[in-house]
Amino acid sequence: MSLRAPLVVSVFCALWPRSATAEPSAPGAVVPDWAAVEREEKVLRLGIAGGMMFAQTYTTTALVATGALLICWYDREGKYCGLESAQSAWYELYIPVAGPFVALRHEEVRSNWRYTAAFSASGALQTVGFTLAAVSLLWPKAEGSRLSLPVSVVATKDSRELVYHGTF
Repeated sequence: MSLRAPLVVSVFCALWPRSATAEPSAPGAVVPDWAAVEREEKVLRLGIAGGMMFAQTYTTTALVATGALLICWYDREGKYCGLESAQSAWYELYIPVAGPFVALRHEEVRSNWRYTAAFSASGALQTVGFTLAAVSLLWPKAEGSRLSLPVSVVATKDSRELVYHGTF
C-alpha cells in the first residue's frame, strides 16, 4: 500500500459528513428554550451594533469639537468657527449622549441651520446607539436557555491545549 491510500482515506473521512447521534436526556434535565436563545442572540447583535454606533458617533463628535477648538483658536475674527459668543458649545459636545442637545440651547447655534442639523443628528445617533446597547445589557436572560447546551472538553494525550467542542 502506498502513502496515497491513507491520505485519500483521511481526506474522504474529513469531507464525508458524520451521522448525527442522539443521547437520551436524563430525567428532570432542563431542555434549552431554543427560541429564547435565538432571541437573546438577536438582542445581543443589536446591542453590539448600537454600542458601535454610539462609540463611532461620539468619537467623531469629540474629534470635530477638538478640531474646531484648535483650528478656530487662531481665528482672526475671534468667531470660533462661526460662533462668536457660544464657544462653550464646542466644549459641551464632549458630554456623551446629551452634549449635542445641550449645545443646542445657545441661540447662536440654533440660528445656524448647519450647526442645528449636525448637532441634532449627532445627538440622535448617540441616543439610539446608547439605548440599543443598554437594552441589550438589561434584556432579561431566560433561565434554562443556555443551561444544558451540549459542550464537551476535548483533550488527547498528544494535545497541548484544551479544545471546547459544541455550540456556544
